[in-house]
Amino acid sequence: MSSINTELQTKSESNGHLSDEPLGQKTNAIRWLQKQVMRKSAALQREFPTQQGWETFRARMRADLRRVIGMPDFAPLGDSLIRATLDVGDDVVLERVDVHVDEDYAIPSFVFRPKASPAQPMPAVVWNPGWPEDKWKPAYQAFAVRMARQGYVVLIPDHAPFGETSDFENKADRGMTLFMGMGDVIGISQLAMRAAETMRCGEYLRSRTDINPARVAVAGLCQGGQDTWLSAALDDGFCAAAPICSATTFTIHMTEMASYMANSDSSPFPFGILNVCDVEHLHGAIAPRPLLVRANLPDEWWPVS
Repeated sequence: MSSINTELQTKSESNGHLSDEPLGQKTNAIRWLQKQVMRKSAALQREFPTQQGWETFRARMRADLRRVIGMPDFAPLGDSLIRATLDVGDDVVLERVDVHVDEDYAIPSFVFRPKASPAQPMPAVVWNPGWPEDKWKPAYQAFAVRMARQGYVVLIPDHAPFGETSDFENKADRGMTLFMGMGDVIGISQLAMRAAETMRCGEYLRSRTDINPARVAVAGLCQGGQDTWLSAALDDGFCAAAPICSATTFTIHMTEMASYMANSDSSPFPFGILNVCDVEHLHGAIAPRPLLVRANLPDEWWPVS
């Protein structure tokens, strides 16, 4: 009996598994779900003998994906309010913009642009912050200033619940729980909402007279990288996409993450997405527009494998 108690205590202290066992007992729900993820992934079509076959798959994927992950339908773009302008040095202007979504809904954004009036409409980029960051991060602002000095307009949004969108002390905890909970009960996933906001920001940039609507790109870091490839896959209005991070697949992530760490919440995983596609299909859907993917091998959140 003593040896049995010792084994039970050892399992209890090691989250229910012994050190020489793979994480996840064969008899528990996590192990079962991992197998379902792998089976769903294996069932997805990845070989397309003809261009027409791929284009048919892509059209169906785009239609189904909006419904499955809960992409919200926004009202038409209305007037967006420029609340303030600020000179950044001698050559860059910062605009604080409310990007219009609905009568009681706007996306707080910083827009960095060259101060000098351009001879022709400028190219622009929507830059999506990583989780749980916002437009106030100095590195993002420094990037936007450098781009503005090269003749670009850069928009950095606050995706809810971060930045100005909420006043919670712990936005990554209580704010995310409230935001995701309200979305879940009406069928809108957090990543779908962020992608929809990204697409609205792109639409706003294309509406500006100082911007060339054919040269609006999208980029972002970490979960902002997810925003990038999801929005670019669904919106041909973006001329190019440059996601940093998030360059693996949901299948690899959901299987391998159990071996080293887990995300602090489920926000990167839209419900039902593997019933439609995986990340590589979304990357492919951006073609023939340019796609630059940068990923780091030691990235614990999105491993390259």
